[in-house]
Amino acid sequence: MQIVISLDVETPIHLPFSYYPDMAAALYQALAAADPALATDLHEGAAHRNRIKLFAFSPLHSRTCEVHPQDIAARKEGGLLFKGPSFFKLCSPWPELMNRIGEGLLAKREFRIGSQLLRVVSVRLAVPPQFTESMAWRPTKTGSVVTSWSPKGRDTKLFAFPGRPADGQASEALLRTNLVHKWRRLCEIRGDIASAWSGLGPEAIRDAFSVDHIAICFGLSEAGDRKAFRTRLHHLKGVPVRSWQATVAVTAPVPVQRLIWSCGLGEMNSMGFGLAEEAPSCC
Repeated sequence: MQIVISLDVETPIHLPFSYYPDMAAALYQALAAADPALATDLHEGAAHRNRIKLFAFSPLHSRTCEVHPQDIAARKEGGLLFKGPSFFKLCSPWPELMNRIGEGLLAKREFRIGSQLLRVVSVRLAVPPQFTESMAWRPTKTGSVVTSWSPKGRDTKLFAFPGRPADGQASEALLRTNLVHKWRRLCEIRGDIASAWSGLGPEAIRDAFSVDHIAICFGLSEAGDRKAFRTRLHHLKGVPVRSWQATVAVTAPVPVQRLIWSCGLGEMNSMGFGLAEEAPSCC
């Protein structure tokens, strides 16, 4: 399930480049307004702490977004200036979570990102694509995907990009593994939904899919080189995070494709990365 939250920016709002954590906090506040227990459990509960949250949101998208670089001499911080009607998307396979956040947003009619206040205009369902075993996906226009891994015995996190492995770990393999982990997490939280999607009983759903059932391709140009992709550098709470934008062709069972639509691609989905939309085929 995906929903689109439309916002009204009455006056231009200025946000730091690393505003994603503030958006995540605003979503938890909206959830708490409708269901405080669920908000606390999702954020702090033992069943969810340091676990896949099974929801994703896109960055903010406005009709006009100006980039203002930092000016040290003038003592001005860099950031983004949003003007005009704005929106972002939220997705999850968990109906209660989506309904409660929607209720909270509509009840308060406001969405505060840090110190900036936006007015909630509407919350509507996005029309899902026709799910098939071969689909192409891409992050939203303002979004991007994170694929990383931490080598054993090392504290550093290495980021992989399409066609550029990180110390031997390819982004394709990281995406496949992440999708399997998400599927198993869905089986833990809402086994009834996993059963409905797969047509399998509770005893078989957890191991219904493995990385061998998923093939991923980023596409090739006519010259045989990898298609161009964009990378981004973020600093979330002082921690550097590198992400990428590219179209991803996925061949997998239909329940896995539904999972991509409902949970996003890659990691850190609950921090503003990976929400996906259908794209033209790239392979």
